[in-house]
Amino acid sequence: MVEQLGWVLDEVVSALSNPLIAAGVVAGIVVLGPAAWFAARRYRWRPGPAALAGISLGVVLGVTFSRTLPDWAGRDGFCHLNTFSLHGSSELLNALLFVPLVLFAVLATRKPWAVLVSAIALSAAIEVVQPLTRRGLCETQDFLNNSAGAVVAAVAAAAVLAVARRRRAAVSR
Repeated sequence: MVEQLGWVLDEVVSALSNPLIAAGVVAGIVVLGPAAWFAARRYRWRPGPAALAGISLGVVLGVTFSRTLPDWAGRDGFCHLNTFSLHGSSELLNALLFVPLVLFAVLATRKPWAVLVSAIALSAAIEVVQPLTRRGLCETQDFLNNSAGAVVAAVAAAAVLAVARRRRAAVSR
């Protein structure tokens, strides 16, 4: 377990050395986090988790648009059809990429289904836009891994909300 945590931290540090990923993190902190905090106040969401969701969105966008389209990518069609897999660091990181965004967004809005559907739609949109902007490769595996991570995060956040509701109900009796 400690080795895996060390590996994840090494991957994060390595990723932040990419200027586009670092820019996504900065944009999340400077623009998207505060924007989500203000939206939270307007829509009666929880501001703290909303701001963290905004920052996480910056990370997602920075990571997904940090690659360039490989020269060979245009030859085999628009999107590479491959299957779900967690074998390999890239596959695992794709599964983890949407977890903070979805977790914090559900905790902020208290709407797991709406957040989950939005996250899956965002992942699909990213996969379509990446080759159009030549900032990445459309792969069904990325979409499936992102979506699986989003499902796990939405379920976990919904469970946290359910436990919190039960505790509040028990205290108010």
